[in-house]
Amino acid sequence: PKIYALIPLIPLFLLIVFSDIFSFFPKPIVLNTTTAMFISMALAMVFELVRLRSIKAVLESLKVFWNGMGNIFKSVVTLIVAADLFAQGLISLNFIDGLLNASTHFGLAAVAITLVMTVMIFLASMLMGSGNASFFAFGPLVPNIAAQFGVSTTSIILPMNLAASMGRAVSPVSGVLIATAEIAGVESIAIAKRNFIPLTLGLAVLLIFHFI
Repeated sequence: PKIYALIPLIPLFLLIVFSDIFSFFPKPIVLNTTTAMFISMALAMVFELVRLRSIKAVLESLKVFWNGMGNIFKSVVTLIVAADLFAQGLISLNFIDGLLNASTHFGLAAVAITLVMTVMIFLASMLMGSGNASFFAFGPLVPNIAAQFGVSTTSIILPMNLAASMGRAVSPVSGVLIATAEIAGVESIAIAKRNFIPLTLGLAVLLIFHFI
């Protein structure tokens, strides 16, 4: 049924309604993403119950939800946990101090450090196939670096965030490229090669406009 197309929008609608943007209620009601998802799932089950008129069939179809959640935990969440461990390892190995000392020795400014960190996170996204994982790996390092150079955290982390998303589109192991390759009937590496030049140029343009 066409009305099913509205179900994925319910969590977003709930989060907006119960957010600080609007004041529909005299007392603020806090609604997190997980609760919004489960409310939407319950509504979807009601839709299915009306359509199928069988609780057993509805519960059987619910397996798709749990299988999808399991696949996300197996891929994205695992990468994020691994990335967090990687970040903690870099901190323990004094990566930040080494980077700051090297930048001071060579007379590099905050702009140069931002360039280095942005390129690093772009390459990490290509390697991991996930922009979130690479961002969680290098993101925690930024506040200390920004404090050392006396610049805002946003000025360093913004291009890193955008570069993480761009790097994912050049990774042959990213989910979006694998899915696109299956639809197009080509190898994911072929799409990655095609995307590499325009996205590399896009990264350069991003950095130029960021610092102008």
